[in-house]
Amino acid sequence: MLTNHIRRLQVIGVAVVVLASVLAARGSAGAAPQVITMTPTSLDRVIQPGGSYNGSFRILNQGQSSYVFHVYAAPYSVKGEDYTPDFIPLPGKPDVASWFTFSAKTIHINPGQTVTVNYTVNMPKNTPPGGYYAAAFAETKLPPKPNSVVLNERVGELFYLQAAGPVAHKGKVLTWQSGLFQAPPLTSALRLENDGGAHYPATVNYQVQDIFGHNKYKLKTVKEVLPQTIRRLTIPWKATPAIGIFKVKGTVSFLNQKQTLPTKWVLVMSTTIRIILLIIIGLIILFVVFRKTHRRQPNKKSKK
Repeated sequence: MLTNHIRRLQVIGVAVVVLASVLAARGSAGAAPQVITMTPTSLDRVIQPGGSYNGSFRILNQGQSSYVFHVYAAPYSVKGEDYTPDFIPLPGKPDVASWFTFSAKTIHINPGQTVTVNYTVNMPKNTPPGGYYAAAFAETKLPPKPNSVVLNERVGELFYLQAAGPVAHKGKVLTWQSGLFQAPPLTSALRLENDGGAHYPATVNYQVQDIFGHNKYKLKTVKEVLPQTIRRLTIPWKATPAIGIFKVKGTVSFLNQKQTLPTKWVLVMSTTIRIILLIIIGLIILFVVFRKTHRRQPNKKSKK
C-alpha cells in the first residue's frame, strides 16, 4: 500500500517538474530595435606620433522623426572589472579628445536618412608609445519643453589607438569559473589581466553541452582588454532550462597564444524545481515514518 502511494507521488512529482521546465524554457519578448545607430562601433589603429588618421562613421535614422545631433569626442576609460565606461578626462593623462576634428559639429538627419561624418585624428609628435582611448559621439539636441525633463540620446564609436613604438604586450588568464550548482541562467565568468602598455583583443569561444555531448549553446566573442586593467567577462546562457546537467568548456586566444579552459560540470536547478523536490522528499519521509509507526502498534498490543 505504501509502495503504491510513493509511486503515485513520484509520478505527480515528475509531471510537475516537466511542467515547470516547459514554463521556464519560454523566452521573453525581444526588445524594440534601436532607432538611431552608428557604424562602425569601434576602431583599432596604430598611428605614428606626429602623424594622423582620416576616417568616417555613418549615422542611420530608422525612426519616424527628424533629429539634430551634436558631434564631439570624449576620452574613454573604464572602472572596475566589469568595465563600466567612463568618458571623463583623467588627471595626468593626455587629452585624447583634443586629437579629433570633425567635418561637421552639428548635423540634421531625417527619417530613413544616413549621414556620413568625416574625422581626422592628429596624434601629437611627442606622444609616448602605448595605448590611448577615446569615443566619438553623436548626441541628440532636443528642444526644451516647459515643465518637463528632456532626455537626449547618443550613439558612439570607440577608438582603440596605439602610438607606434616599442611597448610591452603582456596578459594572462586570472580565473575561469562556472559554479557546480546553479539556478538558471547557467553563468560562467572569465577574468583576463593586461599588465602591459597597450590594449589587446581576446577571442573567447564558449560552449555548453549536455551529458551526452550534444551542443546546447555556443558563443564566440571578441573583447578588448585595456592596459593595466582586469576585465571580467560574464557569460550567461539565457535559454537555460529549469533543470539539467551540463558540461561547460571553451578556449581564449590573445597575444598570439591560445588557452584551453578547464571543463566544468554544472547542475542547473531552478528555485521552483528545488521546492518541488523538497516537498516530494518530505512527503516520502512522512509516509515512511507513518508506515513504520503503523507497523509497531500491533506488536505492542500482542505483548500485552
